[in-house]
Amino acid sequence: MRLLNVRLDDDVAQLVRRLRDRGVSISTIVRDAIRAEARSQVAKPFEPDAMLAEMRARFPRPSGSPSSRKTDTADRRQAGRLIRGKLRRSA
Repeated sequence: MRLLNVRLDDDVAQLVRRLRDRGVSISTIVRDAIRAEARSQVAKPFEPDAMLAEMRARFPRPSGSPSSRKTDTADRRQAGRLIRGKLRRSA
């Protein structure tokens, strides 16, 4: 059986403590939630644009960060130049 580590914010960690104090098995809750989500995902078609939109909404770009990447990371030469430049700056 594999072990899964999950980061919890303070509010959720407090809820977990309360549930444990009541004798509730957190592992059972997590397993049931994963199974339920997997069942619901089977019916949904994969929509990458919708997934990216949801990710951008949940994890917005930090203020002051560049708005878009000018390097095509699929082009190995451009990616190499980007990596070498970052390594030079950090050294």
